[in-house]
Amino acid sequence: MKKQTLRARKGATFIEYALLAGLVAIVVAAAAMFFGDDLKELFGSAGKQTESVKAGVDKVDLHSTLDKANQKGGGGQQNTTP
Repeated sequence: MKKQTLRARKGATFIEYALLAGLVAIVVAAAAMFFGDDLKELFGSAGKQTESVKAGVDKVDLHSTLDKANQKGGGGQQNTTP
């Protein structure tokens, strides 16, 4: 009799977790529908800002900038690059 009760309890626990997972999936889907456009705009904006920063960094020649700073005695940093 104990085994039957334990099996029934395991089955009930599985069903409870399945229902909970289904509820979470519904909430996530509803939130995605409700906030979808805002999130798309947010991540699109972040991506554009990242691209503009990368473009700015790509334009900078760090070796010549460090050489100029060292020639002017800039801050006591020494250029150790070959």
